Amino acid sequence: MTRNGTLRVLAAISVLALVAAGCSKSNNNGGGGSSEPTKTVKIAFFGALTGPAAGLVVPGEKAVQLAFDQANAKGDLPVTVEVVNEDTQGSPTVIPPLATKVANDPSFVGIIGPNFSGESAAAGPTWDKAAIPFVTGSATNPTLNANSWTHWFRAQANDNTQAPDMANYIAKVLKPNCAYVLSDDTTYGKGLAQIALQTFKDAGTTVKSDLGAVANGGTGQTKDFSSVITKAKQSGCTAMFYGGYSPEAGPLRAQMNQQGLSNMTMVVGDGARDDSVLSAAGAAGEGTIASCPCGDITASTDPAAKAFVSDFTAKFGEAPSIYAPDYWDIAQMYIQAFKAGKTTRQDITDFFKSIDYQGVSKHVHFQSNGELDAADAKIFLWKDVNKEWSYLGLSTDVIPA
Repeated sequence: MTRNGTLRVLAAISVLALVAAGCSKSNNNGGGGSSEPTKTVKIAFFGALTGPAAGLVVPGEKAVQLAFDQANAKGDLPVTVEVVNEDTQGSPTVIPPLATKVANDPSFVGIIGPNFSGESAAAGPTWDKAAIPFVTGSATNPTLNANSWTHWFRAQANDNTQAPDMANYIAKVLKPNCAYVLSDDTTYGKGLAQIALQTFKDAGTTVKSDLGAVANGGTGQTKDFSSVITKAKQSGCTAMFYGGYSPEAGPLRAQMNQQGLSNMTMVVGDGARDDSVLSAAGAAGEGTIASCPCGDITASTDPAAKAFVSDFTAKFGEAPSIYAPDYWDIAQMYIQAFKAGKTTRQDITDFFKSIDYQGVSKHVHFQSNGELDAADAKIFLWKDVNKEWSYLGLSTDVIPA
């Protein structure tokens, strides 16, 4: 080879080296000229994604996916986040093996959910032992905080706030001759009703009850409510407090009217404040009152809330409904942790213990037992008007002091 030929070969090699270096930089997800790929971590979303109670869960799951899709697209996280959905069907018996699978996989650094109290109680010991943070935005039974879990957080008001407000609405706004307290057989339903029952007794309100009477709560398996309706009729009360989930609440309300109880106003908790109750109850649902620790942000003027509503609606073709803003905020808490360089289970737990976050749904700061600060725990009320949930406002604004 001639000298000129050798020089041409060397020049070609140099060009190829420069092109390879450029490709390495352009394929780097982490920026800064490093060729190291961005680490992928997993967040598990646990909830009833299928089944009769899915209407309470899917809006939150969509919000979580939207949050991490946007965060990954921006490329300013030290990690890439993969969301893995685990369908619990809302069942305490379905969730244990799913919980164990995630706990034993070190690529999972956090959990969002579960949505319901019974499944939270079933999975909590496994996750806490594995030192993985798990944050619920909708499991409201107060006894969850008595388990001494150090990695558990509830970014929501619990039933010690919700049930008394529901009872006080009945006593102070509806002012019935007596209140009939009915519940399904779930951890959530019975717990909510028990607190309400005690609130009525403490206030001197005449009350009658049938706790745990609605079988197979949350599954939609119970179709005939004649036996519980007969007892409700015998009570003679003009208001009912119902602790339970939507699959039973809607048909129960419809059958109450069919069997002569149209004069009994029904008041339900967050477990029954989804649109499936409206459709199942039909015209019989008119006037039903629902409470929820989740607020309505669709008309908010806050720029962050407006952006979330707009982005959610654009992606899914519907406005964010029950618990979507609350689970969006939980996802944003994880994103804040990642931005702060917290990418291990323990580091994220420690970050959450001192978090001071203003979300679109509420301000979030946790007490030492994982509960939301009392000042941040609020309850909101709705009324079924023409088969739509009409927002009444904060319970403290609606219920007389």
